[in-house]
Parts: sequence; C-alpha cells; structure tokens
Amino acid sequence: MSEPPLPFSVIMPVYHGDAPEYVEEALQSLQEQTKAADEIVVIQDGPVPEKLSNLLQSWTQRMPTLKQVVLAENMGLSAALNAGIEAANHEWLARMDADDVCEKDRFEKQLARIRKEPALALLGSWITEYDEHMQESIAVRKLPAAHEDILRYARWRCPFNHMTVMYRKSVLKKLGKYKNYGAVGDDYELWARFLMQGYRVANIPESLVKARTGTQFYTKRRRGIAYLKNELREVNDLYKLGLLNPLHYLFHVSVKAIVRLSPSPLVKLFYKGIRKTS
Repeated sequence: MSEPPLPFSVIMPVYHGDAPEYVEEALQSLQEQTKAADEIVVIQDGPVPEKLSNLLQSWTQRMPTLKQVVLAENMGLSAALNAGIEAANHEWLARMDADDVCEKDRFEKQLARIRKEPALALLGSWITEYDEHMQESIAVRKLPAAHEDILRYARWRCPFNHMTVMYRKSVLKKLGKYKNYGAVGDDYELWARFLMQGYRVANIPESLVKARTGTQFYTKRRRGIAYLKNELREVNDLYKLGLLNPLHYLFHVSVKAIVRLSPSPLVKLFYKGIRKTS
C-alpha cells in the first residue's frame, strides 16, 4: 500500500546581495531531490541586479513548481520569510537559504520522519559547513535529536540549523510567524515559541544541508554595537517567554557582548571553539 501524499512547499528568500552562481546551485539542489517539493516559493526581497533577476526568470520557466513573490522594497529576512509563509499553499514548509545546497535525499528523509511522528510541528537536521566555494568541508554542526534534549540545549544555544527546518504553516501563523531583530538570525526566538507552547520538535542526527559559511561568517555582519543591540532584544524576549532563567540570561548577555565587540580574529577563534563542541 502506497503512502499518502504529504505535499510541501519550499520557501527561499533572495535579495540583492545573493550571488547568482550560489542561487543557481541552491535551486539545482532542489531540482535534484529524490522527493521533489510540490511548490517552491522564491521571495525576492526588493530590487536585485539584472543577472540575478534573469536567473530567477529562467528558473521560473524551467521549473513549473517555482513561483516568485516580489517585494517592492528590501524589507529584511523576517518580512521576506513571512511573505513566503503567506504565499505558500501547503501545510508543511521547508526553509532554504539561497546560498546553501541540499543533499539529494533531504526531503525524502524529513518526510519519512514526519510520517513516522505525526505530532511533530518542527523538524531540523545537522549541517555540514563549507567554505564560500563549497569545496572544503569545515565542520559538522551537530544538534540534539530528541525533544527533551532540544529543550535543554535551547536554554544555552540555538537548537536548530535554520536552513534545515521543515515546519507547519498553521503553527507558524498561530505563533505569529517571524519577529524582526534586524541583522540577527530572526529564528532563535521563534524556536523558543514552539518549545514554550508545547509543540513537538526534533532534529534528524544527520547532515542534510551543505551550508556556505567561510570567512564572511566572522566579519562585520556579526559584530558591532547595532548587531549586539538587536541580539539583546532577542535575548530579552527569550527570557520573557520563560526559556531562560536568570543564569541563562546572564550567560547569553555576557557571551554575546564579548563576542560582538571583539576583533574579527577573536570572533573566529570563538566560533571554532563552538564547532568543536557541536
């Protein structure tokens, strides 16, 4: 007896800073999936260079399941994701970054797990981090697999690799979707809402996405007063949600202040240390 269909949409934001060759690789990895998405929603966050625009138009013609949502102005990652959530037609949504690459069986394995555990509302996986050119493997970011372990881990560190998650649209809308924390990742606080509202979550203990990190991971985009202020806003919200107790709160504030205001070489050393413990 064949399994019942479990349709899902991919939501992938794209903006002017995305390299067309990286977007090409990301879309190619979606096309080559052993279980293809029923819909791919590409959210164009404001105007993009002509080369990237032409690439997206070409893929729209080549891939019938792909549709574009175009935002007139650059609204930021949170707004782009929220637009994608609203535009998607299916209950299960899969995050995808425009510069990463999915393993060919990513969705096949995630859908199998969702069928096995229908109570799940959020499912992620490990990632393998690569250099900018996807040629050198840097590290595997491993995360806890079981719900209870994820909840404990979340009090100290972000418990999901955002580019790997699949989640329920109905739950996202009930929880209020993404909040805007500026240049911060925008997702840690959302994962906390899933956890603190009692929704079941899990991680597949296997790398299903190749993530492009490289040297830019340690540069200005993750440093400075403005970044720190936005990140502390998120920490305050984690505390208000009840995920953090005073000790956790002090830990987060102290570590983030030191890292965000330190020189790039020290930031790089910090992240290397984090990778060794992941």
